Amino acid sequence: MKGITIKLPDETLRRLRRQAEASGRSIAALVRERVENPSGVGVQSVYAATSDLAGVSNGVKKPATNSRRKFRRK
Repeated sequence: MKGITIKLPDETLRRLRRQAEASGRSIAALVRERVENPSGVGVQSVYAATSDLAGVSNGVKKPATNSRRKFRRK
């Protein structure tokens, strides 16, 4: 594997450092991942993509029901 050197704005480098620390991977691994798959498709699992949404909805605690005759259980 060969290496390259890139110059990044300070804010981009800070963001990469935070992401690397949070994911437990190196900055180089994150950059390689983004270069190899720039669209981001398939990079995250569904859980990873939606984990920040867990618990944000205040819904009704009873289970959903459908009282229409067509859908009643027999």
